[in-house]
Amino acid sequence: MRVWFNHWFSTVYHLINLIKEGDPDKFYVIGSNANNLSVYKCACDEWYQEPSNLSSEEYVNYCLDFCVEHKIDIFVPRKHLVDISKNHKLFEDISVKLLVDGDYDTIAMLDDKYSTYQFFKERCSECVPEVRIAKNYDEFLLSYEELSSCCGRVCYKLVEDEGARSFRVIDNRIENVNALLEKPGAKITLDAAKKVLSGYDFSIPILLMPYLSGVEVSVDCLATKQGNLIIPRYKTNKRYSEIIFKEELMDTCSTMMDVLQLQMPMNIQFKVENGKYYLLEINPRMSGGLQLSCKASNINLPSIAINKLLGVEKQWVYPSFLSQKVVHIETPICFE
Repeated sequence: MRVWFNHWFSTVYHLINLIKEGDPDKFYVIGSNANNLSVYKCACDEWYQEPSNLSSEEYVNYCLDFCVEHKIDIFVPRKHLVDISKNHKLFEDISVKLLVDGDYDTIAMLDDKYSTYQFFKERCSECVPEVRIAKNYDEFLLSYEELSSCCGRVCYKLVEDEGARSFRVIDNRIENVNALLEKPGAKITLDAAKKVLSGYDFSIPILLMPYLSGVEVSVDCLATKQGNLIIPRYKTNKRYSEIIFKEELMDTCSTMMDVLQLQMPMNIQFKVENGKYYLLEINPRMSGGLQLSCKASNINLPSIAINKLLGVEKQWVYPSFLSQKVVHIETPICFE
């Protein structure tokens, strides 16, 4: 079976290897990226450099042509995932199976952080934080004042974002001498935020919410005939994460999965604050850290997912432990 991964994160290197390990000699993997030196090139059997600066429509057409030219059986998209989902039938018509759901309305809703919050506020209100949306600069200032008066620090990001690229925490303490030895990270002063956003056109609205300082949890999920497969990974600011199977969180994720009715891999992200789980976002794809969850749990979710797409239900079982730490280190890889 010829499997194509288009423009992905570098860590998909591990997911490709997991798929190959799950079924040796069954899958021939083709990779592509606009960056010809992307590291997952080393895990692929065949590689191509993608064109840059294509519109969403042009990119979908590029993908369709690529699938025909390279006789693709399974397409695992990340770049322009929403547009590819919208054109699900066009890929079906050329006998290509997509590892993304064809429910475009749901996929598009999840791509918009504010729409996601509104959707779950009616169905799972206890896990939705206080949020505001700003469609212009004045709304941003007003929303900030409302939230900061009752919630302390405020953070913001674009309603359509990936990898938290636009995420910022408004924190004036970084100008204090006590912050001399601290890395500012995503922190920004209010004055700096005003300067940046006063020149922004708000073509994509800004989402504001209280900054939740607790542990972040990344939960990789897949609906299967055995039941909902759910692997929660509690992150730290160190090199290790911890897989902890907490019943409360597992039940919350299972409820969300049942509501969404998505059949392909998805990742749900939470922040824990004062013992409560608050939803951050949901991505209808495999996460960039899924390999850590697979290693710690001994559950090969990518292999299970790609076989499900082919109508093969692979059995899986949760480990006997309730928690397991997993550490990641850099691995040097040489290109040919």
